[in-house]
Amino acid sequence: MPVKHWSFAGLMITYWCNASCASCYLACSPAQRGPDMSVEQALSLWEGLIAASPHGCRIHLSGGEPFGDWPRLIEICRRGQAAGLGPLEKVETNAFWASDAAIVRDRAAALNAAGMGKLCISADPYHQQFVPIARCRIAAATAQEILGPARVQVRWRDWLAGGFDTAGLSPPDRDEVFAKYAAGGRDRLTGRAADAIAAHLSCKSWREYADTNCHQAVLRSRHVHVDGSGLVMPGTCAGLVLGRAFAGTDLAGLWARLSDDHACRPVVGALARGGPSALAGEAIAAGFVPREGGYAGKCQFCWDVRRWLVGRRMHGDELGPAWMYGQAEQT
Repeated sequence: MPVKHWSFAGLMITYWCNASCASCYLACSPAQRGPDMSVEQALSLWEGLIAASPHGCRIHLSGGEPFGDWPRLIEICRRGQAAGLGPLEKVETNAFWASDAAIVRDRAAALNAAGMGKLCISADPYHQQFVPIARCRIAAATAQEILGPARVQVRWRDWLAGGFDTAGLSPPDRDEVFAKYAAGGRDRLTGRAADAIAAHLSCKSWREYADTNCHQAVLRSRHVHVDGSGLVMPGTCAGLVLGRAFAGTDLAGLWARLSDDHACRPVVGALARGGPSALAGEAIAAGFVPREGGYAGKCQFCWDVRRWLVGRRMHGDELGPAWMYGQAEQT
């Protein structure tokens, strides 16, 4: 099956975040690792991603927490609009900055004038360990005054309506809330979530995932993320590198190389062909031992295998950044 062109891309303009959510599949935190994306780099990638696909590419700005540097965020939006790069689909945030309606009103109006399509607000028990839910409610209600209800997304609205702050709960009580919420299956079990969230879920033997490949997620989802290091990753597979977009990179050429040689790549090829079980074959032969208690899903299994490979400095061209896996960067 052919590799589909990328038509939906998130520019991860920072890995910094005020929060260290248990659910974070990118392992973001205030102790930032990895470089921020400059304004010029963001604009270059935005333009290159649009040109790389015959269908164009919808762009959103993400992190980490992109509102951690508001001047940079709004400059990217304004300059993208001025350059005619096409509509900015959305900007994502946890609303930590929404301390009152006035600041939300000002920023929503500025983003609207700069061509932003939607504001996407994160709300769940994991984020509410770090961000008061009142701020999410202020952000959602006030942004709707400027943008209209259809242009304000909340993940998740059921929690926004009936949720509460989890910061003051005792660890056992917080774990109980997390476990109940995690049972809904909304979380990606990679990054920090592979340990912190999966621990609350029932597990199966790794052999249960032997017949599940990852071709759709890795090569055919049309969705990628690009970070400040230029790493291009599948939208749902943090830490899996499809290519590196350095300054001046021909992104159409990068996609073409992936299309031509993906089957020969030791990590991407194995996952597309046979899922994490195929990738685990090499790791097991080299000494990896799957968890005796099993895994909550194939993504957690995949993350465990990839983390082991990164720890042995194997396949560094396809796996990274190392810090995301809890490993030291290679020097």
